Amino acid sequence: MARDGVHDRVIEFLQDKPRGKVLDIPTGYGALAKQLYDMHFTVSCCDINTDQFLVDELKVDKGDLNEHIPYSDGEFDYVCFLEAVEHTENPYNAIRQVARVLKPGGTLIMSTPNYLNIERRLKFLVTGFFTRPVSQNTFRNHYRGEVYGMHLSPIGYTIIRFALEHAGLQIIKIAYDKKKKKQALLKPLVWLIRFYAKLWPKSKREKYWLAETTGDTILDGGNTLIIFARKL
Repeated sequence: MARDGVHDRVIEFLQDKPRGKVLDIPTGYGALAKQLYDMHFTVSCCDINTDQFLVDELKVDKGDLNEHIPYSDGEFDYVCFLEAVEHTENPYNAIRQVARVLKPGGTLIMSTPNYLNIERRLKFLVTGFFTRPVSQNTFRNHYRGEVYGMHLSPIGYTIIRFALEHAGLQIIKIAYDKKKKKQALLKPLVWLIRFYAKLWPKSKREKYWLAETTGDTILDGGNTLIIFARKL
């Protein structure tokens, strides 16, 4: 399930794009898949838990992103890969799999928690964690003993970019779900980080991708990072 605003950004991006074959993975209840179906895309749906799927007009395939998903190489024009990579035991394999099923020139749309926004950076400074620790009691009672419900791999933009490029995908756009109003209180920290980054030599700023990681979308962005990438 995606946060408010994520599906809106996906629909806005695809609204004027040529209709084609879309894979929605993991599809969850099928909310995004239904919208894409109503927009006349040819939609395939996949999830590790198929019991929760609710869209009568579509069928859902069972697939595990840690393994080999049940589709042919180059089968889809678009893959919607929302709120997924952080739930996988092997995020690199998951990204290779969604890249594999894309056609050359096809587009991957993925979302993940923005672990590098200013609020999460501050929480990490205090707690040492990018995501809340999970006790065994919470694991059994809340997650019902299923690890795929947890944020197993809380990875940030720099690792995601490396994994995408390694899988033959090039980022064409980054966005976020919506502004976090309470982050306005942390603006002085944003300005301080940007000021400090400007003191670094240009070569070092480029090496650490600071133009992106200290920009409005990531450092001062919302809860969710949305990445659009094209298969080369």
